[in-house]
Amino acid sequence: MNRPVIAVSSCLLGEPVRFNGGHSRDRFLTGPLAPFVDWVPLYPPDGPPIDRRHRGLFADAVLRAHPLLPAEDEGRLNDALLRESFVERVFAHARLRELLAGDWRPRDLVAFHSRHKMQILAHDPVGYQRAGRIVAGAGRGAREELARAYAEAFRRALARKASPGRNVNVLHHCLGMLPLDKARRDDLLAVIDSYKAGLVPLSVPATLLRHHACGENAGYVRDQTYFSPYPDALRLRNHVPA
Repeated sequence: MNRPVIAVSSCLLGEPVRFNGGHSRDRFLTGPLAPFVDWVPLYPPDGPPIDRRHRGLFADAVLRAHPLLPAEDEGRLNDALLRESFVERVFAHARLRELLAGDWRPRDLVAFHSRHKMQILAHDPVGYQRAGRIVAGAGRGAREELARAYAEAFRRALARKASPGRNVNVLHHCLGMLPLDKARRDDLLAVIDSYKAGLVPLSVPATLLRHHACGENAGYVRDQTYFSPYPDALRLRNHVPA
């Protein structure tokens, strides 16, 4: 998986640049996430110390300039759902950047979109259709325009929060593509219903579906980024829907 590059306030990485000479080390950023990303520490223009109004990830300023860029305030990262959404977008943007920075061909974009279909659908069904129409025209028109249009559609779709209802829709889509007998299908439907009811986290039905996709050699389902949108070791899908 391509390593994302994230700009972050240096105080969140443990550097003593706060107005009082201290820091605001974030345990998630410097702990579980650190092995999988590259940090670009940011400092105020006049150097440390920073003032009391400084916000850790510069979320407000970044979002005003780049509304489709993943950006989040450090305080909101304490919310499990917001933390997962931020990390998911970070890794999705990194994969897109890796594709478009290389010597890609239209078929590479088609393959990229094919692997991301269920992930996009979980965020924005309308954006899913929009991105699909752009990919359907791959090979026609200027390569640069195709890249620009798809990148905007992809980022705009993932900027919308995935919801339990849309996740259930995606889980049913994937289940429908697996050649399972009635007993196993009914078991998976029961687990999906448990997620829908807020009894189990998304990781439970998603893990079971990926397991069956591997067992049935169902490559299209198995290879969907929806089932592994970021390193599995981060374990960010262990919260139950509200």
